[in-house]
Amino acid sequence: MKITKLASLLFVAVLTLSSCSSNENLLPEQENVNALKSYKIKRDASGAYSIDLDVDENVKTTSFKNDETNKNEFHFYESDNATSRKQSKELLIDDQELSIGFVDNRSNKTSNISIIDDNIEMAKKNLEDTFLSEYSITSNEDGTYDLDFTVKNQTTVDFVYNEEVNIYEIHLEKGKSSELNFSRNFTKLEGEVLRIDFVNHYLSDYVGKGYKSKSSYSRKPQTVISFDGDQ
Repeated sequence: MKITKLASLLFVAVLTLSSCSSNENLLPEQENVNALKSYKIKRDASGAYSIDLDVDENVKTTSFKNDETNKNEFHFYESDNATSRKQSKELLIDDQELSIGFVDNRSNKTSNISIIDDNIEMAKKNLEDTFLSEYSITSNEDGTYDLDFTVKNQTTVDFVYNEEVNIYEIHLEKGKSSELNFSRNFTKLEGEVLRIDFVNHYLSDYVGKGYKSKSSYSRKPQTVISFDGDQ
């Protein structure tokens, strides 16, 4: 009888340890699942910005404007209630900068994206002088980012990686080209900031000794993607 009881106790102990071990293996994986699956920030032809969010199941999203940092913050929490996975919101550029922070309370990750561009009123005034019609940046679950954009007629596009400042540059200028739609995929290296700039080149008449024309350029939009701790 004692041997039977002892064997039963040993069986229960082994079963308990096995169960705990299995839970330990599962918990970290579950905790590391991102509440925010992906996002897409887009600017339409009028210069207006908006964001589309794709969150995991049973995730609650709250958003607000942080007055101290001037950042649009999105916080994601675990929820027992079924919520909509697809969410959209309009965004406003304040003083030529749009700053967004994503705080994932499930995976304890914080990511950021900031964009330097004209606000909607200035964009309307400059519509005729710009080469870029519309564009979007999409974060993917594999950690890469898709850039999709459309340019106006008679715009040439050149892709350059500027090693001196570690910036991916898309150069736009007036020229003979029939291609309007472009896409590129970017990989953000761990610990490093991903920077993407549109560089607009302009040529205008210039009155002066020995000069017939004058060239200038502007960097807009500028995009910076980072995680806390990136340099």
